[in-house]
Amino acid sequence: MGESIIDLAVPFFLILILVEAYIGRKKNVYRWNDTITDLGTGILFSLTGVFVTLGSLWIYEQVRVHFSIQHLWGFSELPVGSPIIRGVDGWEFRWAETISWLLILLAVDFIYYWFHRATHEVHFLWACHVTHHSSEEFNLSVALRQSSFQRIFEYAFNLPLAIAGVPWWSLLLCQGILKIYQFWVHTRLIGKLGWVEQIFLTPSHHRVHHGRDPKYLDKNHGGILILWDKWFGTYAEETSEPVYGLTTQLGTFNPLTANLHIYRDLWNLIRLAPNWKDKFLLLVQKPDWRPSSLGGTKEIPPISRELLQVYDPQISRERKVYAIAQFFILAILTLSALRFFKKGILGIEIFLLASLWITFSFYTIGILLEGRKKAIVWESIRLASLPILVGYAWIKFGI
Repeated sequence: MGESIIDLAVPFFLILILVEAYIGRKKNVYRWNDTITDLGTGILFSLTGVFVTLGSLWIYEQVRVHFSIQHLWGFSELPVGSPIIRGVDGWEFRWAETISWLLILLAVDFIYYWFHRATHEVHFLWACHVTHHSSEEFNLSVALRQSSFQRIFEYAFNLPLAIAGVPWWSLLLCQGILKIYQFWVHTRLIGKLGWVEQIFLTPSHHRVHHGRDPKYLDKNHGGILILWDKWFGTYAEETSEPVYGLTTQLGTFNPLTANLHIYRDLWNLIRLAPNWKDKFLLLVQKPDWRPSSLGGTKEIPPISRELLQVYDPQISRERKVYAIAQFFILAILTLSALRFFKKGILGIEIFLLASLWITFSFYTIGILLEGRKKAIVWESIRLASLPILVGYAWIKFGI
């Protein structure tokens, strides 16, 4: 497994986060505890993404090989080679490949719009996206706050491209371009951008998307182009700075809770629903929908920035320094594990064990950041488990 375009972009993401934090230091653009949660959630996304991507792309490629229009009806293969090649007479520009790549990227962006919109309008899909919206800040680190489960459904939405004959690596490259574009729009430091606002998604558009103000809910779902929102009725202009986050405050710095709380809440609603019809509708209706037996559709109250109280528990300086140090150690361990696994140096068993331990570690860091009494106990268990894990790996796998 080689490095993806996203892997190559990660160092630049981290540099830009540091630059934004420095430029915005007087505007309180970053809170250290929220940022650790953003990055911790992103790390869990990367670890689970290894397994999700492998499985999803295998299914995607099986559909392409057996059910594509090329296989079933003999259509020509898509020209997805390099748009520019070096020939005997110098560099040669190839129009067919260029147009093919542009059309694939356009299709990926179009599908992303509908997938992204669906994750806001269908409750069980919202469950795989809510993690990204759970921060009460809006900065570049929030771009990395991703659900560990979103890609499962995102790849499913892209199966029409497999039927059209788009190879998996072409899909992965175009999705990578889209995700890299999505990174830079997560900032409060860039204002409106003139004519660019008419065509492309900008930070102003995406601030609206992350707003929990009633006037901004479920707007501006585009990935690269804002045209889809304007054409399909989901566009809203930024008229005042949004209040960021969820309509119901998450209230935790635990990446595991950020990923899983919605499934607990949805399960509890389904249990309370009196009949099978309402149970099913709770899955496929909008997230705020409730059957009449549960009080009907939830009203979203207006929110005032002046009255806003973000979740920000205060902890001791020593605990803060310790949590930050542990985060950096875990980040280095994760990047190393991912790199060694993708190069074939680390086997899947060891990678899975390491992933589980890192996941547990972010749980303990989360409750440390919240100042919970049980944090010391769980952190002691985590540290004690490390030599056991290393010893097991050494004995069983010779590592």
